[in-house]
Parts: sequence; C-alpha cells; structure tokens
Amino acid sequence: MPARRWWRAWGSRRRPSELSEWPGLSLGAGKHQHKWQLTGPQGARAEVYFTPRMVTTDMLALREAAIAGIGIVQLPLLMVRDRLAAGELVVVLDEWQPCREVIHAVFASRRGLLPSVRALVDFLTEEYQRMEED
Repeated sequence: MPARRWWRAWGSRRRPSELSEWPGLSLGAGKHQHKWQLTGPQGARAEVYFTPRMVTTDMLALREAAIAGIGIVQLPLLMVRDRLAAGELVVVLDEWQPCREVIHAVFASRRGLLPSVRALVDFLTEEYQRMEED
C-alpha cells in the first residue's frame, strides 16, 4: 500500500511482478531476502522479491513511512484500515491478497496463565476472526 499522492506519481500496476519496480518497505531484521507472498484470482500464487528502501521491526514505522511516500508496504488490514478509509493509503492490486499468516500463542500452562495474557489472546483471536469475515 502506498500513499495516495505517491500512487498518482508512480502510476498503477496490474501484476505482482511489477511491484518489484517500486521502492518497498519491509518488516524484518538481519540479512534475509525480502519478498511479498500473494494469493490471487483462482488461487494463483506469486512471490515478489524486492530490495527494500527501508527495513524495520516496527510495523507502525512502516505504516507511517508508506503514508509519507517513502515506498509501498504490506501490512495487516487491522493496521491500515483507518488509513485506507481516510484516503491516506491505497490498495495496489485489488485482486491479490497477502498469503494468510499463522499466529501462535505459546505459554507454559493454562493454570499459570495471567488474566491479562488470556484477555490479550482472546482479543487478538476475536479481531483476526472479524477481519476474516470482512
């Protein structure tokens, strides 16, 4: 997702392979290959490798960098829904979606689970289920 003003300047793209031509913003650390994995029409899959303009472990920083026009980013809808609605960000490829990510919550036992941790796990579960329904 890029900033709307950036989108106008760079133009639209139709295929995932064209995304590597744009400056990307990446979540990560260390020296690994940066790629976006996408699922498209009729279950088609694509991997887009790119050289990032910015790499960080902070998703909020990536979102703000995209809004500032530094590049395009792939983030969870939960983090960008309000910015999309406000017109600050735009979706690049409507027919292509990020591949589903699996999130695991690991803890020693349910007996020793703090109520605050249980509440967080329940909240995240509900939010991700709601996102799936949208």
